[in-house]
Amino acid sequence: MKKIYKLAANFSHILRLCTIGALAILGILLSIILFTETFSLIPLMQAGNTDHVIFKILDRVIVFFLFFSFMTMIIAALKHHGRIAVDFLLSLGIMALIRGLIAAHGQPYEILTNSIAILLLIIGMVVLKHFMK
Repeated sequence: MKKIYKLAANFSHILRLCTIGALAILGILLSIILFTETFSLIPLMQAGNTDHVIFKILDRVIVFFLFFSFMTMIIAALKHHGRIAVDFLLSLGIMALIRGLIAAHGQPYEILTNSIAILLLIIGMVVLKHFMK
């Protein structure tokens, strides 16, 4: 029986190392994508000040910050050996929904659903902080 437990512990350790390695590779790929998003903004900024260009710039900036939040999540996971706190994930979800709310461009149903989702996540965060002391 001890051999089975030792084998399971070794297998768990190997899986944890694979997870951390995959997170590191994903972090490297996301940093490359961040740089390409940054450089793709330069031609748009030189294009002019039409409404279409401004919305494209806004969309690219929102995508940039989406990738940036993924990077912060990966860094937090690597710092804590593959584990992420629930309140950190809730705050990332709230930030992502706020970015989606900014990019909604006046579509009422999308604005309403994003607002309700933000409210539910904030309520969940308050409940989590209150009951998990």
